[in-house]
Amino acid sequence: MRKNSFLAWDVIEKKTRWVFEKFSLDNVITSRVRIARNLKKYPFPHNMSYSEAKEVENILLKELVRYPSDEIFVIKMDEINNVEKQLLIERHIISKEFVESPIPSSVVILPAEGISIMINEEDHMRIQCLQSGFNLKKALRKIEKVDNFLDERVEFAFSPDIGYLTACPTNVGTALRASVLIHLPALAILNRTGEIFSAIEDIDIMVRGFYGEGSHPSGNIFQITTRETAGKSEREIIEELEAVISVILEYEEEGVKEIMKKEDIKRKIEKKIKKIKEYNSITTEKFLYSFSFLCLGKKLEIINVGDRTLRNLIMSILPGHLQFNEKKEIAPLTRDIERGKIIKKKLRRILNNV
Repeated sequence: MRKNSFLAWDVIEKKTRWVFEKFSLDNVITSRVRIARNLKKYPFPHNMSYSEAKEVENILLKELVRYPSDEIFVIKMDEINNVEKQLLIERHIISKEFVESPIPSSVVILPAEGISIMINEEDHMRIQCLQSGFNLKKALRKIEKVDNFLDERVEFAFSPDIGYLTACPTNVGTALRASVLIHLPALAILNRTGEIFSAIEDIDIMVRGFYGEGSHPSGNIFQITTRETAGKSEREIIEELEAVISVILEYEEEGVKEIMKKEDIKRKIEKKIKKIKEYNSITTEKFLYSFSFLCLGKKLEIINVGDRTLRNLIMSILPGHLQFNEKKEIAPLTRDIERGKIIKKKLRRILNNV
């Protein structure tokens, strides 16, 4: 690991904490709107040569650094280490697939707008806006500003008949996807997520894991996302997802009220919380499961813990975050031990009172 690699990254890390702002405060952790765009006359990334990918990267970076924003971070993926990449994945600023790209690629981060732009992922650009909490329309407005800015400066691959052309056929049209990262501890402990998720998948809404496509749910945290974009406007896509999420949030709130009346379930939750202090070593997946009980226990007034404490805990124990804070790469088993120490230190007083 380069000796000076974390100097600028300390700034980047602080400027991207908006992703965790609502982690323990609201059920909706983040709202994301993402659009795919490709330059006309260039093949999609999976068919590009190295020189073509470099040319696309240079064209887009030249324009993006001119975007009127207070701060712009440009990060070339071949110039950062594995810990820094993992940190960006855990912040949902880049995708796991993007890290594995063999062609020249960069990410541009606009902290004030909550925007990150992956260059040469599946498409030439994946422009996404992440807003903390349930803020899909706000995310859409910010995305539209970036899209309009670029539309005046580069020529996108576009068909008057079918809309924006994309590497994946399901993105053709508006090329927009919307999603929320949502925490549903009450519905999970009542075993009702399966029934709800089955119903929404019937109306073309997908349920994914903590890291999105290809990942599994962790700690009762799910990504709920729109599917095909063809034939729908941006506003229709956003409003459909908003309606679905609003219904799910109502079910979750009803679940919390139901649990409040059931002493057997409350005792089960209290028992799960007490067990946390027994772990000398704990995996990320097991911790997120325990973290879910901490958040639900807070809502049920089983424990008295501040939102800042819980947010700081999350930013201490995720694999990339833990290694970033230690300024070094750490083997998985050693991370599990360190994670156990961190949890005991940060939650000692709280767990001793349970």
